[in-house]
Amino acid sequence: MSIFNSFPHLPGPEETAFCKINESYCCGNVRYGSISTFSNSIKQHPIINVTKDLHHHRLSDENITMYIDVEDNLLKKITSVWYKQGFLEALSVAADTNVNRESKVLALTASYALKVTNLFTTLRYFMQPHLKDIGPKIVSKYSRTRTWSSSPVKCLAWHPHTTKIALATADDNVRVYCSEVSFVSTLKCKAQGHVSSLCWRPYSASEIAVGCEQGVIVWTVDPNSMFTKPSSSNAVVLKRSGHSPVTDVSWSPNGDLLVSCCGADTSMLVWDVSMEMAVPLRRVAGGGIVFARWSLSASKIFAATSSIIFRVWDTQAWTPERWCARGCRVVAACWGPKDMVLFAAKGEPIVYALSNTGLMNGAKSTKAQPVLDVTKIELPSGEAVGGPILDMCWDPTGSYLAILYEETHLISVFCTTQLMMQLSITPCCFISGIDNEVPSTMAFQQNFTEGACLSIAWSSGRIQHFPIIYTDSY
Repeated sequence: MSIFNSFPHLPGPEETAFCKINESYCCGNVRYGSISTFSNSIKQHPIINVTKDLHHHRLSDENITMYIDVEDNLLKKITSVWYKQGFLEALSVAADTNVNRESKVLALTASYALKVTNLFTTLRYFMQPHLKDIGPKIVSKYSRTRTWSSSPVKCLAWHPHTTKIALATADDNVRVYCSEVSFVSTLKCKAQGHVSSLCWRPYSASEIAVGCEQGVIVWTVDPNSMFTKPSSSNAVVLKRSGHSPVTDVSWSPNGDLLVSCCGADTSMLVWDVSMEMAVPLRRVAGGGIVFARWSLSASKIFAATSSIIFRVWDTQAWTPERWCARGCRVVAACWGPKDMVLFAAKGEPIVYALSNTGLMNGAKSTKAQPVLDVTKIELPSGEAVGGPILDMCWDPTGSYLAILYEETHLISVFCTTQLMMQLSITPCCFISGIDNEVPSTMAFQQNFTEGACLSIAWSSGRIQHFPIIYTDSY
């Protein structure tokens, strides 16, 4: 029997769920209902809708034509393509007889050079398959945001200590919303393209790291400043040769170290931001590092690669334990209390757990334990739920686990309890969109004191805050 059969029924056709209070699934009219009818817990949260940002969305690299106007001469064509798309594309233009009608000798020479280059490229990709994709294709391939390349919200992140949320939009701007001020700060500089990830620095009200195509940009934004568009002088660009595009950034819970990952680089970089210096953590096997997650105690880092290999690093001795996922690479992972980590592999509807009882504590156990099966089913209402997992997040108290799926459009939230190192997972509720909305990405609020609050970015550009509250006075 599927675990989804024990969930509360979905709201009716003209209703949507606003929150869950105790055991009550609070629903209301899609167009006229409001969460304030049930709770004031998110009364100060900003109302966010970023659909207008679609008008500023630039063309993706896939839509950039390889050729410029035919009126330009051959040299200008080759130079322009070289500048925009690199040497190999320029060589392709020179070798194309439909474009290069002026010099047959150049076309023949370029074609032979291209064959030699392709031979070496094929050999390199055979030895290092994680390098096949370049630029934004790498970010799109490994992003935990559904349809990252076309989503109005590419990623979002809550500040760990204050009610402040940042989100990256389709135009590669990072917008910061705060409950204490009415204006919105917009962070943008020339180097900030194809944003993949965001992470606030703990114990700092003003620093946020942005992972993007060129590297990592660390913004310092004065929370008391009235400037809505801070200048690029407030940004520090951290980059290293061969470490781009950055697919993930993560601050340590202590706020002293910043980890950056690149799907095309086998090294995970640990940055000392104040010194603008990085120490690479390199291992040969596994391919590029896709993402990294610090444990709540800051004693371990979970690092997923572009292959089935993943590692758990000990941050005291900086030594890793090597693990292998079954079948495919790890797509999502999250840490909970007592140094327990949950993860899921691509294409699988299974959540696995690693805890202190395994190799992470010196024992001889060699297997991660499956703790949750979310195989896809169809609910009585006709909605499909479950299937391969795209992303997971665990609230800071370790009480709620939210799962986003690759194929289905319902987010499922589970209650989690740890007793004697055993994890109990029970149904909590579904979260659905309005009309034909599809969830893009999500994150739990870090400082919510009344329970848990899950923020979801929908495909329409709407940001929904869904609180789960337990109170004696209700």
